[in-house]
Amino acid sequence: MHPDDPPPLPPVAAVFGPLAASLSQSPWQEDALHRLLLTRLPGPLRAQARRIAQGLIGAFPGSVAPDAARLCKVLRDLPGARGLRAHAARTGLRPAPELTPPTFLPAPGLAGLALPVLTSPADVADFLAISPDQLIRFADLRGLSARSPDPFGPHYLCQLRPKRRGGWRLIEAPRPFLKTLQRRVLSSLLAHVPPHPAAYGFRRGRNCIMAAARHAGEPLVAGFDIADFFPRLTVARVYGLFRALGYPAAVARDLAGLCTAITPAATLAALPARDAPIWRTRHLPQGAPTSPALANLLAWRLDCRLAGLARILGATYTRYADDLTFSGPARIGPILRDAVPAILRGEGFAPNLAKTRLMTAQGAQIVTGVMVNRHVNLPRAEFDRLKAVLHHLARPDDPRRQDAGFLAALSGRIGWVEQINPARGAKLRARLVALTG
Repeated sequence: MHPDDPPPLPPVAAVFGPLAASLSQSPWQEDALHRLLLTRLPGPLRAQARRIAQGLIGAFPGSVAPDAARLCKVLRDLPGARGLRAHAARTGLRPAPELTPPTFLPAPGLAGLALPVLTSPADVADFLAISPDQLIRFADLRGLSARSPDPFGPHYLCQLRPKRRGGWRLIEAPRPFLKTLQRRVLSSLLAHVPPHPAAYGFRRGRNCIMAAARHAGEPLVAGFDIADFFPRLTVARVYGLFRALGYPAAVARDLAGLCTAITPAATLAALPARDAPIWRTRHLPQGAPTSPALANLLAWRLDCRLAGLARILGATYTRYADDLTFSGPARIGPILRDAVPAILRGEGFAPNLAKTRLMTAQGAQIVTGVMVNRHVNLPRAEFDRLKAVLHHLARPDDPRRQDAGFLAALSGRIGWVEQINPARGAKLRARLVALTG
């Protein structure tokens, strides 16, 4: 190297890494970033603090600081920060390491929730009453359990179940110990975070009948369906939610790992080729106790946009899991048919166009299995099906009379009828009691 040559630039990570670590623990607001940068930048570069803060907010427009690794990459290319490497090369000085431990820092609007304060993986282990080694095993951030050749190695039991109307559903049920941990996360953390008011599924005190009642007596009822709802909610989204709730990166990674699944290769091989790709990414498992609550929270932005659309159109909007329903004047049908799929795609979901339904008052209007033409009622076809089952069950040689599981399921279906139409439900219940004693 010639004596007049400029000194070589130090590695990007050595210069921007400590600065990114500080920024990742800051409130994600321009003024807060500006104040932090004034304390971390060398004197000659402090005049660039505001410009760098604005550049960071522009690169990450959310309300929560991104991870240090992502910040480091952006800082490297921000015009105001480029001089930091040159300054480090000239002076031999680099930003001091970040020594402040991570803190619990919820996004604005979430600070008042009664959430457990967890700032490290050790806190997560204590919260779950397990050892740090057990946390590593069950968070499974490297995805080792799904690749285990031992049949008892995977954390989830996978089962393909056929749907009534064709197709299949993949149930990924956690093994008992992991399910216990997930229930703890659900009851002591997720249960304290309210979903959007339009969400009616998986919520205490709400049900599909209440969702349907919101749409009774309207000229038009429009139904839309989200395809592959759970597997499209990836670990990256779950991690982002825990970060927004205030948890540092290491804590959010562990919590997201505990609540997501990797589908084993053997199960992927059994799936139809067109469906397998969406299951390859780590995702919310349909079968875990935490998945319904997480799905509701991860659909918050979708619900906000669809509720806003309904408000503009003078309509009503509800969501029951992956079932979206609008109701209002007949003129809104063509608008919804175009706008709803576009919004779904914009939020990272896929519309199931085959299940789009525009139902006028001249025909049957069905919402979550409930008729809503004038008021909530049981579809006549469902009542007739149950009557037919009871009629056949009256035969002494019908083997189902001795099938406890079948009778329990039939009783449950009649209980659902009793909620919608008590008079019809009472008739069916009396018939079942007469047959079974």
